[in-house]
Amino acid sequence: MKIAVIPNLNKRDAEAYTARIVSLLRQCGAEVLMHASLASDYGGTVACVSHEEMVARCDVVIAVGGDGTIIHTARHASRVDKPILGVNLGRLGFLAGVERDELHLLCRLFDGSYTVRRHMMLDVTVHGAAGEKTYCALNDAVVSGAQSKIFDFGLSVDGSETYRFRADGLILATPTGSTAYSLSAGGPVLDPQMDCILFTPICPHSLFNRSTVFSADKRLTVSADSEYSGAVFLTVDGDDPIRIARSDTISVRRSERATLLIKMDDRNFYDIVNRKILHSGG
Repeated sequence: MKIAVIPNLNKRDAEAYTARIVSLLRQCGAEVLMHASLASDYGGTVACVSHEEMVARCDVVIAVGGDGTIIHTARHASRVDKPILGVNLGRLGFLAGVERDELHLLCRLFDGSYTVRRHMMLDVTVHGAAGEKTYCALNDAVVSGAQSKIFDFGLSVDGSETYRFRADGLILATPTGSTAYSLSAGGPVLDPQMDCILFTPICPHSLFNRSTVFSADKRLTVSADSEYSGAVFLTVDGDDPIRIARSDTISVRRSERATLLIKMDDRNFYDIVNRKILHSGG
């Protein structure tokens, strides 16, 4: 079995845990692939020049870090339908399949004693005078105005009449992303096995603006209000904000790509919500 290991070495104790993971995998007979910039630090691993090469050559990807590491890894793995096992070194690790004290469970990769769950993703396309550019999101796309400014925007569903909103911004999330920024903004928690698109306004300037759940087959289009004069930004899965022109529109729809996440135990989604959010104070 070929296993790609992608660690976030900015996490506390990440180097030590990565070394333990690599050692355990090699003891089990795996060929361990790592980025060329790291392979020399972990004996017996195979160096790859890029993450794209790693995921193309492997059978399974192990992401060592927090949810952000898993989301970053998903951008590469989802292109070639490779399953990801997240080892949580972060605080919540909502997407992880193994905690730092459960590394012994990695041996299950070799006998198939695990499940793989499919998580819907979104295609987020910016349409502008210079053409189109599409980003893929596992969690969410956030559209917002300049800092500390209320944003006037329109939302259209499948080309229908545009609905006008005033808020600090808006979040378009997958069910997986419902437990991220959308939850902090007052949105509902959705089972990640659902297929739908969640719309949540951020601090809406209204008593009645609430989250809305749309069918996954809908195409949602966001535009800045014609009278809005400030800057507009798009943030996809927490990456650096992308400034877009006020005349641009942003369309969001279900992607053909999906993220495959490995789970090593029989804890269901509601057990995880209870343990990692309700009881953690997160």
